[in-house]
Amino acid sequence: MTRRPKFRQAASSARDLAAEVVYLCDQDGMYANVAWSQALSGKEMDPRDRRFAMEIAYGSIRRKKTLDWVIDQASTRPSRQMDPLARALLRTGAYQLMFMSRVPPHAAVSESVNSARRLGHRGLASFVNAVLRRIASPGYSPEFPDRKGDPVGFLSVSQSYPEWLVRLWIDEYEMDVARTMLEAGNEAPTVVLRANRRTTDRSGLSRLLASGGVPTEPGFYCPEALRISGAIDGVESLPGYDDGLFSVQDESSMLVGHVMGVDGLCSMGEGAGGDGPLGERPLVIDTCAAPGGKATHIAELGGDRVQVVACDLSEERVSMIQEAAARLELSSLQAVCCDARELPQAYSGKADAVLVDAPCSGFGVLSRRPDARWRKSPGDIEELSALQAEILDAAAQCVKPGGVLVYSTCTVGFRENRGQAERFAAKHEEFSPSAIGPYMPSDKARALCSADGYIVELLPGMSGTDGFFIARFVRESGSNG
Repeated sequence: MTRRPKFRQAASSARDLAAEVVYLCDQDGMYANVAWSQALSGKEMDPRDRRFAMEIAYGSIRRKKTLDWVIDQASTRPSRQMDPLARALLRTGAYQLMFMSRVPPHAAVSESVNSARRLGHRGLASFVNAVLRRIASPGYSPEFPDRKGDPVGFLSVSQSYPEWLVRLWIDEYEMDVARTMLEAGNEAPTVVLRANRRTTDRSGLSRLLASGGVPTEPGFYCPEALRISGAIDGVESLPGYDDGLFSVQDESSMLVGHVMGVDGLCSMGEGAGGDGPLGERPLVIDTCAAPGGKATHIAELGGDRVQVVACDLSEERVSMIQEAAARLELSSLQAVCCDARELPQAYSGKADAVLVDAPCSGFGVLSRRPDARWRKSPGDIEELSALQAEILDAAAQCVKPGGVLVYSTCTVGFRENRGQAERFAAKHEEFSPSAIGPYMPSDKARALCSADGYIVELLPGMSGTDGFFIARFVRESGSNG
């Protein structure tokens, strides 16, 4: 039985912390964010060291296929047969050598060896030293699969992705687009803030952040979007967070709130007693709402003129929605715990608009989730597609005649996106595709719409946003399903 490393006995070193996170993900199967929280717990560390540790840890997890390939060629022992701590230390050391040009090679090697001594033993340190010194040597050049003869194998190893996913993207998007998407998944993601339009605007928020030393620039598509230019040590520490002046949300996701057409619903509500009790206002349902980004955005866009019901299957995740709504002071949002497939029992034919932001494979946000690419399989896509269809069919029953249904995912690929939208349209003749362009918040956003008008498909590396999909439908007036 492998002895557990001495993580608790180690100094609060950034490289020790990174190795611990990689070890916990590899050996214990933890999600990267959970491993990070556990490893960081109880450690006092300078913010710069924390950011350095996270860059190494998450990069090593994301790039593990490339790293293992290189390590295997530099070692007499395959990485899959190594002690888990040795594998973690070699991955974090090799990551610094291969992908962090600002780290001197001698520092990457020597500090990894020091970590091996602290966390393991002298023999481990010698082994780590030998392998990393070979990788760092000027003449070392690991051989990848042939770029022309085996393009799938080459991209799988060089960009660090499962072969099945590389093959799928090449088949669906062709080589150049697939390569761009793969490369984008390895880039550090941009933090984007959504100004809470009820309490501030983008300019005011930008000035506030600038006063705290945080540079920003306007978003590409949405008037409430603000992109952070530099590194930060957590959004909770930013000026205005506790006051509810902003939320963290990528612009691709912000577009959904606009596509819901809340302004039109508000006008409808005003004409039918919009100043009355909450129950008389237009009803918007977010079927799979946690952690609440889109639901709170819809509530912000609608002010107190709409009622937003945000649903999730998990009570813990419902609490996340409630906390977000409280921080943003959104009294029009109600969070409820329920299975989206059972919503018709309470809301059949009652909703003016329904959002199905469905559970999906998440391949549009791989840059934000370093371990996600290793946790999915083709079978998962099949299961998720079936679940998406069930939720869509249930949501359709909740939409009143003349109402809106929006389907979105944070993934890419035909099966979960356009294929799902086409399946829904073919099955539900009471719904018609609805042009998205009129609801987009800017001319640049309108240019994103597909040729058929009712779909927006954003690909990683192509639009300056996460990968995302949106389709809009309207239920025919007078239809009963």
